[in-house]
Amino acid sequence: MGNNAFYFGLNDAKIAVWNNPQSYGTAMDVESVQMMIVEIQTENGTLEGDDAITDVHAKIQAVQVRFRMGFKDLDILNILTGTTVTDSTTTESMIIGRTNMPYFSICGRIDATSGGGDMHIFVPKCKVMEGFTLSMEKGSYMTPEFTAMGVYEDATYGAAKFIKHATAASVVIPPV
Repeated sequence: MGNNAFYFGLNDAKIAVWNNPQSYGTAMDVESVQMMIVEIQTENGTLEGDDAITDVHAKIQAVQVRFRMGFKDLDILNILTGTTVTDSTTTESMIIGRTNMPYFSICGRIDATSGGGDMHIFVPKCKVMEGFTLSMEKGSYMTPEFTAMGVYEDATYGAAKFIKHATAASVVIPPV
């Protein structure tokens, strides 16, 4: 492709309900996205014998995603938790209880530092696993943060797909 630029920041992110392999709900913009860390998870082994390490093994199993964003819409929490949003003329509410967390997809965009390109990192099938916090403190905005585990979806997307564009592209689910 020829673009040897570095990538800086986090420009945009979208999430959507995961229905089936390569079938997603409507992508929803994540406003004020602040952080998306994708960590490749491996299964590891070390073979020791003859007073030495004689072989090592590492195989990709999944990806872990750490995510932080601004917050103003319960519909985002609906996608992440599967909990129903109830609307009335004066209130919007949701009850957090003993709900099985659903699968969702997430895609973040990082702009190139030169050349006008970007990179999208797409995790097609993940689930919030731990650390789901809604930070509220004096002098600060509410910034939900969570850790999700992305699992292998299929040969098209794997557990994550990195897509480099020569010209910056809008974030869509599924990405192109």
